[in-house]
Amino acid sequence: MKNPNGYGGIVDLGKNRRRPIAVRVPNGVKLTEDCREIPQYKYLGYFERTPQGKKDAQLLLAQYNAGMPVKTSNVNSCPTFAECYKLWLDRHLKHVESQKGTVSNQLSGSYNAAFKRCQTVHSKKINCIKYQDIQDIADNAASMSSSSVHNLNIVLFNVFDFARKQKYIEENFIGDIEFNYKKKANSIHETFTEDELSILWKNADDANTRIILIMIYTGLRIEELLSMHCKNVFLAEKYMIGGIKTEAGKDRIIPISNKILPFISQLYCENLYLIRHGKKRYSRPNFLNNIWNPTMNKFNLNHLPHDTRYTCATLMDRANVNQNCIKEILGHSKGDITSKVYIKKNLEDLICAINMI
Repeated sequence: MKNPNGYGGIVDLGKNRRRPIAVRVPNGVKLTEDCREIPQYKYLGYFERTPQGKKDAQLLLAQYNAGMPVKTSNVNSCPTFAECYKLWLDRHLKHVESQKGTVSNQLSGSYNAAFKRCQTVHSKKINCIKYQDIQDIADNAASMSSSSVHNLNIVLFNVFDFARKQKYIEENFIGDIEFNYKKKANSIHETFTEDELSILWKNADDANTRIILIMIYTGLRIEELLSMHCKNVFLAEKYMIGGIKTEAGKDRIIPISNKILPFISQLYCENLYLIRHGKKRYSRPNFLNNIWNPTMNKFNLNHLPHDTRYTCATLMDRANVNQNCIKEILGHSKGDITSKVYIKKNLEDLICAINMI
């Protein structure tokens, strides 16, 4: 009778061995450079090729699967935290690349920064790391920002979950770790006032000013705007497809307000980026130096690019736009199950919502 999946088995290792009958159980997989999975095994014991030896091997395998304590002979050494991190990161980034076509330096950089915070456990075997080892790392990170602590949590959880799936550890205890972070006394972001918006609209004949108004009336992050390609802009239907950073924000529908439709139509050029420097995409530094900062200085304004996103959210809130529409437009995740699963806003709803501001 064939053993159940994951039960393990008994194999004959061949000639020239005193005890060639081996008992082995699954112990995760090894990833090749082309992401193929090669099964790995943990060997529990070795026996002679005799009826009694085979009987003892079957008994050992049965005891192991029954949860009884057995003395094992594991020939697969457990990897360190650093080794598990590299295996997880390589696999994760290849998945991201397959989904998005590219991996941002910001993403890999944030993971590597979090990994460096775990230096005290880099060289420890993953199965020898204790709860307090990780809690100490979390406590030492309590002075960091919420985003940095969040990234640390992500890295730790995924590395230990990778180890759990590979059978190096029995459980992932990262969910029990207490993560705290430094709360900001005041937000560094401020919305554009009505007077400031009035200044921008009075000067909407200026090309740079129109770009800032596009940011305000779409809620696009600066990187989302700079990466927007015209092939993802649908003028007749009044929407764009774009977004980065979170699952809720990626490849979302971004409605185009009637107020900025003429600006986007003027920028539209097939097979090019919507905002471009010649025929090339703007880099963030070039955008700040050539568009954002000159416009802020010209009108004596003091704002960061992300303030446009805050302003969009504020304007929609003041106009009593449905909260689910606001989250859909900005690419924010919905907190409750009903909103997340059952309420889906269509394009007409989103266009109507953005035209309320």
